Amino acid sequence: MVLIYESDPLDDEDARGRFYHVCRGRIIRTEIQLPEGQSVYECGTCGIDLEPEDFWIARQKGSV
Repeated sequence: MVLIYESDPLDDEDARGRFYHVCRGRIIRTEIQLPEGQSVYECGTCGIDLEPEDFWIARQKGSV
């Protein structure tokens, strides 16, 4: 699991939920944004590249 999606059904302001990266076995509680277009999220610590489809899968499953 390298990407976690959390949503709070009672949160009216941000109904889309939040994405967090799991870096080297630890959840980084800094929210990361879904990349737009062909953008890629790259972690400077572990070097993983997350593409838009990774975010889509995480949203469907709850985590990837």
